[in-house]
Parts: sequence; structure tokens; C-alpha cells
Amino acid sequence: REAVQQVINDVLNPLLQNDASSIELLGVTEAEVVVRVTGRAAFGVGAEFVRTGVIEPALRKVVGDACAIHIKKTIPTAKRRA
Repeated sequence: REAVQQVINDVLNPLLQNDASSIELLGVTEAEVVVRVTGRAAFGVGAEFVRTGVIEPALRKVVGDACAIHIKKTIPTAKRRA
């Protein structure tokens, strides 16, 4: 868990923050990693590429190919007008 969190903190979040996005670790077991992505990385034009070309490969370097990676997408909530 610590290694996955470190990759998220040191590599993925700084990259995603440049694109108005973020990633949060929800859970880790020997069989799977579950993360939540918000912002453009969840629903933007290049979101699928970001998930499959950036997030998954970075996590795979830590957990290996046998571990399943589940990426949940969070829909941003709009601020209420006063």
C-alpha cells in the first residue's frame, strides 16, 4: 500500500494536477488496486488515454501485471449559485 500511495503522491498527482485532475487511492489488496480519478482525467477528451497510458502503467510498475487495477471516475459537483 505504501509503495502505491507513494507513486500516487510523487508521480501521478503532480502530473494530473497540471490538467485540473487528481487521483486518490481507495484500496489495495494482493489482487487489486482501486483508485478514484476526478477532473479532466475522469471525463475529459483525453481521459481514456490518461487512464490507460499514464495511470495504469505507473501503477503496474509497483503492483505488477497480475494485479487488477480499477479506476473509478467521480463526476464533479457544480457549486450552487447564491
